[in-house]
Amino acid sequence: MEFLHKSCYINIVLIITFMKNKTGFIFSFIAILVASIYIYTQKPHRNISNEKFEFVLFSDEFLKEFKVNEGNASAKFLDKTVLVEGVVTEINMNYLTLDDKIYCKFENDFPKNVLNTNLKVKGRCIGFDELLEQVKLDQCSIELK
Repeated sequence: MEFLHKSCYINIVLIITFMKNKTGFIFSFIAILVASIYIYTQKPHRNISNEKFEFVLFSDEFLKEFKVNEGNASAKFLDKTVLVEGVVTEINMNYLTLDDKIYCKFENDFPKNVLNTNLKVKGRCIGFDELLEQVKLDQCSIELK
């Protein structure tokens, strides 16, 4: 019987040692995963007004790209800096709409007396709203001609 008692003790020691190693491995894996997620999500904020635009479009062409093939247009324009030209058809607190097609959200103040005037707006494309049939831009700024 003494033999069984010693082998049981050895097995328990091995199991505890294995569990400590496994716990350490799991803890290390979780710590690396959390650190990676934090680094990925806490990237420095892009300043779109200082970036050079990648595309120059009229509001009609921009909307047409999304209506024809939303998947291709999203791959092409999403998260890119664009310069869009159109007539201001709506003004609100912190956004304006160009030709009822392009929704432009501003972070800073912009002139409120630009209704029915032709403007060039630079911003980051964040997607297409199928319900309103509008292309959405954020971090917009008005480009002087």
